[in-house]
Amino acid sequence: MNNKFLLSCSMAILLSCGAFNVLATNIIPKPLQSEEQAGVFLLNKKVGISTDAKFEGSAELLAAIIRQSTGFKCPVSVKGKPHNIVLEYDPTLSNLGEEGYTLEVSPKQIIIKAANEKGAFYGTQSLRQLLPALVESSQQVKNVAWEIPCVKIQDQPRFSWRGYMKDVSRTFYGVDVIKKYLDVMALYKMNVFHWHLTDDQGWRIEIKKYPELTSPIATQFHESENQPAERSGFYTQEQIKDIVKYAADRQITIVPEVDVPGHSWPTLLVYPQLAVNKNHTPNYVFPFCSSWGYWGNQFTPNTLDPTKEEVYQFLDDVFGELATLFPGEYMHFGGDEVMHHFWQREPHIQAYMKENGMNNVGDLQNYFVGRVSKIIASKGKKPIGWNDILEHHESLTKETAIMSWLGANAIEKAAQNGFYTVATPASHLYFDITQADRNDGTMCDLAYPNINSMERIYNYNPTGNLSADQSKYVLGVQANMWPAVPQEVKDINVNNFPRLLGVAEIGWCPAEGKDYADFQNRLKENYPRLDAMKVDYYKPGGYITGTWAPDDIQTDYASLEHDVTPKVYTNGRIIAGYYFTKGENHLQISKVELLQDGEVISVDEHEGLADTFRGTNGAKNFWYNLKVDEYNPNSKYTVRATVKGKNGTDSYGNFTFNLSPYEPFTVAEPAI
Repeated sequence: MNNKFLLSCSMAILLSCGAFNVLATNIIPKPLQSEEQAGVFLLNKKVGISTDAKFEGSAELLAAIIRQSTGFKCPVSVKGKPHNIVLEYDPTLSNLGEEGYTLEVSPKQIIIKAANEKGAFYGTQSLRQLLPALVESSQQVKNVAWEIPCVKIQDQPRFSWRGYMKDVSRTFYGVDVIKKYLDVMALYKMNVFHWHLTDDQGWRIEIKKYPELTSPIATQFHESENQPAERSGFYTQEQIKDIVKYAADRQITIVPEVDVPGHSWPTLLVYPQLAVNKNHTPNYVFPFCSSWGYWGNQFTPNTLDPTKEEVYQFLDDVFGELATLFPGEYMHFGGDEVMHHFWQREPHIQAYMKENGMNNVGDLQNYFVGRVSKIIASKGKKPIGWNDILEHHESLTKETAIMSWLGANAIEKAAQNGFYTVATPASHLYFDITQADRNDGTMCDLAYPNINSMERIYNYNPTGNLSADQSKYVLGVQANMWPAVPQEVKDINVNNFPRLLGVAEIGWCPAEGKDYADFQNRLKENYPRLDAMKVDYYKPGGYITGTWAPDDIQTDYASLEHDVTPKVYTNGRIIAGYYFTKGENHLQISKVELLQDGEVISVDEHEGLADTFRGTNGAKNFWYNLKVDEYNPNSKYTVRATVKGKNGTDSYGNFTFNLSPYEPFTVAEPAI
């Protein structure tokens, strides 16, 4: 790369928020260096890809995207017929790291160069974003000018870990949903999929030596919970292998997590001999939000027993099978939120601690973590756990990495003590936390006091309070999604997007190169791309569809109606919510109906109260569950509630309406 080009790239960076306002600047995450050129490359039926053998997989994936939406044949040749898209191996670009690349688009040819398959793949993803958004369509689109602006790009990431965690224990999601997320992650150059496979709500992976782990008692929500069947289940090992390969083809490493010794309810139900006590009530798994009804809080009244050798043999067997399924270097063992008071109550635990010279249960926790870390290391993997395990870090092996979720202090503590860490603080990167308005009806865990807005997330710097030496221990960043309150795929999407694109940019771009106003401009151009992929995302106002005020309310039960026709767009499950926002009088609700052309098609009849309660530790009886099974685009849809003011009519609030399609990613909610 000559100095003249580098100077031009530097000027382009400086001016990218001003004079250069063209399509090439809309790439997310923002390229390290880019220089706009005159002209466009027109993709037509003659397009083909020439590739070095090392990059054939990336070339085929790019060709598949082009073929699907354009209908062009787009042949791929390895050292064969020359084509006008070229993927070229260039060992001199090793200075860009294994994920770096260059991309040059001229009117006659497109050339992607890299020294590694990862870099070549990311070059194709930048090229994909330079194409019109309809290239993401799952069906052929006609009458589109498939123009690509001419540009020169040199690019490489800031961090090696750019992650997203999906919890499939609290709510299970099928193979197709997981693959769709891997597709979107790849497009935005995210490279670590943290798969939270076990927790108190279900065990989700087949372990051949322990078949009871995937029996109905450990994987299916109890029938009394009235949960849709697809929210329960597990992955077979063949499905796991398929997903791992799918991810690897897209340069994504999967980090599996089996959470121990707490968060182990399904294990304790089917293998009670591994438990610290005899409490197994109820003897089934159930959704997270039901925990308070059974136990009075969110935590299980039992854990694995850290004093039993049988527990460590069990974990050795489980992590042994995981090691054969997941080729990545890390395996996650949780270690968080262990209710140590259950250990303190057991005489045999106290005797074990005394016999082994342990002063407190923290020493026992550290002993457990050390044993599990050695088990994982014996499988040729690196252990990683939540930062709860840092409480007694003195005897932790430095091989154990830390996933820092309890704020910036946890990141600092890990780095200061020489532990590699992933920054994933709940204060910024938990996506089950609301992003704008606690009364907008989006399915969020409102027990958290903070609002993780797009701007708050984007401006987060994981190394902001660290010295240069400490910063070296930060592997990268990760967003986490816990589907306790948001369970439907649509609700997960609305929480994740566009915030996940902000995390992608944190992980890729140097801190000094970020600019929120510039990012917002690029984000606007990426919404049509998400639309084409049928990915829902947050829109201003969330799910607010109407309001009520004192003039709408009486002191005796009467009807309150809202037209929801624009919000009904396919068959699916519906939550209609009544969020009290101000006034002296709460709103009492006895029944909510959905009408199609004046005829009732769905009803939820229960006593509800729209008040100020927003926590997870109790039923939200101001939510009403409805459904549409025979959608008609020509019909009028109305929600009719039977309501009255409680001791008066001074009541204001938001009416929210959210339809989630039965079939995820087949249709996104249209803009109104």
